[in-house]
Amino acid sequence: MNEIQLSKSDRLILTELSKDGKLTNRELASRVGLARSTCHGRVRALEAAGVIRGYHAEIDSVSTGTSVEALVSVGMLATVRSQVTQVMPRLRAIPGVQRVYLVGGDYDFLLHVACASVPALRDLIRIHLTADGSFGSTRTQIVFERMEGGAPLG
Repeated sequence: MNEIQLSKSDRLILTELSKDGKLTNRELASRVGLARSTCHGRVRALEAAGVIRGYHAEIDSVSTGTSVEALVSVGMLATVRSQVTQVMPRLRAIPGVQRVYLVGGDYDFLLHVACASVPALRDLIRIHLTADGSFGSTRTQIVFERMEGGAPLG
């Protein structure tokens, strides 16, 4: 994707959609001060440019039975580090893995996982990570509380 210049209106649109992806075009246009047709065109242009990559629902983990969340740092063995692009889809396919980040530092990946219980988390790590010959180390941090959102786009 080529970098595009975002206008002030584009940034306002992105800020509002990041707060509520279910806004109707009418509501969005009203919030950002644009005509509905202009707003609709800007949203479609942002989607076509890949700036808006999708719309997602925030799911309550307790309701789905996956209330144990953790951040798992995963280090690859030096002998297989060149296979990082092949490993990422494998990590994403592990049941319970919500997000996979390729990171720098002491570890190679950071996984956001959600499981039904601490024993289920332990099994995920043992069966899918520790037993895999690609990974040399893991470090797990349990998530006690999570807050979504952040600062508006500047």
